[in-house]
Amino acid sequence: MSEQGKRMSSIRQNFSNRSEEYDDEIVRFMKDYHAMLDAAIDSLPMPMGSSPSVVDLGTGTGNLSACLLQKYPKARLLCVDMTREMLDKARRRFASYEDVSFLEKDFYELEMPDGQDAVIASLSLHHIVTDDDKRDFYANIWNALKPGGVFVNADAVLSADEWVDALYKRRWREYMATSMDQAGVEEVMDRHKREDSLPVLTDQLGWLKEVGFSKVDVIWKNYMAAVVWARR
Repeated sequence: MSEQGKRMSSIRQNFSNRSEEYDDEIVRFMKDYHAMLDAAIDSLPMPMGSSPSVVDLGTGTGNLSACLLQKYPKARLLCVDMTREMLDKARRRFASYEDVSFLEKDFYELEMPDGQDAVIASLSLHHIVTDDDKRDFYANIWNALKPGGVFVNADAVLSADEWVDALYKRRWREYMATSMDQAGVEEVMDRHKREDSLPVLTDQLGWLKEVGFSKVDVIWKNYMAAVVWARR
């Protein structure tokens, strides 16, 4: 099995084990989590009342998709996740919506459907292992979008400067320490080192331009959390 395959298998097992606790955990792990999701959906340029075609990459339990459906209840939404237990929670959550479908795939197996008005993601694409893999995946997203379509990625990032990056980590630890003991903080940091491959924010913006996006921006940012926006 490739390094990417091993990493995806480990991450899938981790999220499978944590699926029942994820929604409670994420707000203790990440400051202003819901504000980040709100900013991501607020940045979508489609008219209110429309029925955009959208893919949510790494849906998990459906938190970002829920924000989307509040704004666009008629959206034609594809929820993609590699963890069955997380995706099952999203299925139950969106059972009343007619145009929501679900696909169990990891990012290395996924064939992106084309003709999308938007591709969105939250706290998922940092699991793509290498920088080259990330750049190639952004190219796949560009190909999946209609002309003028947008990619919105709410995720954690690194700084190009070591001092600033250390500040990011320090503020992250301080926030987690408000709701968990030191052992819990260290457990999160150990998992972060094993499973996460965060991009440098400025590199990510450059890759998006390289693969063809005409405009890129940072919609929202709070230390290491950022909402990156790109239009085809």
